[in-house]
Amino acid sequence: MWCWNKKLRRLCLVEVSQRQRQLNAIRDTRGRMQHFWKAHSVELSAKEMMLDDDADALGLEEIPELLSLLPDLNGKDVIELGAGIGRFTGELSKTAKSVLAVDFMEKFVEQNKTVNGDHKNIEFLAADVTKLDRPAESVDVIFSNWLFMYLDDEELYKLINKLLLWLREGGYLLFRESCFHPSGNIKRTDNPTYYRRPGIYCSMLHSVSAKQGGVECGFELMFSKSVRTYVEVCITKIYILLLFICTFQFYIP
Repeated sequence: MWCWNKKLRRLCLVEVSQRQRQLNAIRDTRGRMQHFWKAHSVELSAKEMMLDDDADALGLEEIPELLSLLPDLNGKDVIELGAGIGRFTGELSKTAKSVLAVDFMEKFVEQNKTVNGDHKNIEFLAADVTKLDRPAESVDVIFSNWLFMYLDDEELYKLINKLLLWLREGGYLLFRESCFHPSGNIKRTDNPTYYRRPGIYCSMLHSVSAKQGGVECGFELMFSKSVRTYVEVCITKIYILLLFICTFQFYIP
């Protein structure tokens, strides 16, 4: 009996140790993210959001290009994940019924409020997306710009499972990520980014499913493409960058 209890105790200690390492890794990841974005939140500018000295010029082309890929937002409830200082928030609110703008940096959320607070259909929320929860079937469109690449695989997989549940039938998830290289020209000493190939995102999204109303639902790839604005800039700067935009539609087979 003593021998068995000793073995059991060892197993428990190993399990606790493994769990502690996992928790420490999560804290380290979150700590790195906080540290990284605190260092890039001094001016609360587009340059800091895009990590690029040419952000203002790029934004003139980039913002309309990305918005043109969204479905018609008229009368739709929208969630913007990783909203930052609100580069897209105000534009989304012009046609959407409602916009929930979420970011984990309170300074960014406050700046977004300052810029777009006069839009009465916007709700501003400071929250970590990995801990965010929303009612099932409560949103029509989820838009995310440069967020998934700051989540590890486990965090991202858990998030996309939740996104599927939040979407109404026929809803859309549109996200844009850097897939191979950093997107901006600002030098950084730390780069807590996960660069995933487009196929990895596709596989992850196709792997999730959920039951709603007694039937199974999932994501269907509608299109993926590079961001033209960045492709043109990359050519002039003699380096290659591919950015991935992927729209998945909620479906019931």
